[in-house]
Amino acid sequence: MTTVTTEPSASGFVTSRRERALRDLSAEQRRSQISDGHRLIRAVRARPFQLYAARRHATRAVTVDAEAWLAAVMPALRAAVSRTASARLDTALARARKRMSEYGVRRVGSAEAVAEALSDGKWFRTQREHMGRAELRDRVAEALRHGEPVELVFPIFSRKPFSPVKNRGVSPDTAELHSLARCAALAHTVAALSPTGCRFTVLADGRKYNRACRTPDPVVDAYQDTLRRWVGELGADGVLHVADYEEWVARGLGAGDLRTREEYYLRRSADLVDRYGRLFSPVTPRESLERLAGTDGTGEQLAHTFWSIATSVRYTALGSGHGGLPDGPCYSDAHQDAYALYVAHLGRPLTGTGVGGQLPATPYGRTAADPDLHRALREEAWGAACRYVAISLTDRDLNLIKETAPRAVKLTIHGKPGELHFTTAASRDANMTAQHSTGGYALRDGRARPTFRYRIEREAAGETPVLLHGAAGRGSHELPYLPLARLERTQQPIAYVDDPAPLLDGTFSRLLEAMEI
Repeated sequence: MTTVTTEPSASGFVTSRRERALRDLSAEQRRSQISDGHRLIRAVRARPFQLYAARRHATRAVTVDAEAWLAAVMPALRAAVSRTASARLDTALARARKRMSEYGVRRVGSAEAVAEALSDGKWFRTQREHMGRAELRDRVAEALRHGEPVELVFPIFSRKPFSPVKNRGVSPDTAELHSLARCAALAHTVAALSPTGCRFTVLADGRKYNRACRTPDPVVDAYQDTLRRWVGELGADGVLHVADYEEWVARGLGAGDLRTREEYYLRRSADLVDRYGRLFSPVTPRESLERLAGTDGTGEQLAHTFWSIATSVRYTALGSGHGGLPDGPCYSDAHQDAYALYVAHLGRPLTGTGVGGQLPATPYGRTAADPDLHRALREEAWGAACRYVAISLTDRDLNLIKETAPRAVKLTIHGKPGELHFTTAASRDANMTAQHSTGGYALRDGRARPTFRYRIEREAAGETPVLLHGAAGRGSHELPYLPLARLERTQQPIAYVDDPAPLLDGTFSRLLEAMEI
């Protein structure tokens, strides 16, 4: 399917960058990418009112001391990072020796060993047609020839959205912590194999996509601050760095080029609304988006983005559910129910009569929400989809990551040619990302297994929220405790567990000893 590319008037800066992007990037790389949201919408539709109400949340939760939590979890994670890095290093060397003929060498060098680490099925799902081992080796070898560290860049960790079906708060939890641990293990492995070391940069892109999602900047700032603190707690700050995407891009562009980029994005966004907006109907979203997806590649991207971004937007029509706390939302029961009702009905036409002339059909035996509200929310999601695709296509048109870090190997959560599909969760949850889920543990069979789930899935299954106490009373900027204090102040769980007994009988720390990341 051919992607229609709009042609807003462009400066020489834009023209030259777009020409290089067309030369250097495949058509798939130039597409806007966003995680699929259909699974979550199906989950909400199946059980829209199974989120814990405030009273049930309070009675179901287990509260643990923040200091005890840190003492149990952080040493276990540091040990797991070290153990994993050591094992994957040995595996990379052994596999490189077996594949010398594929690399066309008679002796394994650093570039081949690093290429094997970056092809490890424990971490990657890269398809051969996306990037072969020899091509990857050549990229690594180029950095080594220039005496530079092997550079990995990974756009991820935007923020936790204002979405009560995904999470009960906006601070990082154990999902982010375990994903960072996987990044740290990979970075240590590559650093040990490379004579020039490794520089793994997480490009936290919350500010980039705030053009679409409208998350308040202080929420994004606090989210990134926690990520950086946790990298330090994992002992990985020598090889793993969290950079704000917008600041990282700005260092590679002058002020004038930054303004040109923003102007280009605004023209792209307006063009998408003008070109495709007449095809979208908030009354019949599913049917209209199916027609839109059939128009061309850009229409297909917009339709896909709508279903995914609908559960990530901070909706002004619904209200954020903010309770006046500095670190994020405090969802009321009414807000949660209204949000879940909206998501559950998202694919249904507005039919019948009532206020505003239309009502969403409801099979749940509850009073339908204000139809004008449903219409407004769907229109907000459509506008957000246009803005998301616009900024994504803008930065791909301008080839910003390639231009800013020309010898870097780009990791991605969406497999595509020329990039490595890195999974930030273990194989069972490999399709989940930390920022769009809630972290937890399966505490069975004598071990703790990290899990990534949507909040609504956890609470429908009756899992136990784990709350913290004792962190908020410490120094406001004390290094280990500030991230936990943010969770404590908003009563956001640090994790969910399927069995609270190990937390109550003191055996939790033993279950963490053999934890895998």
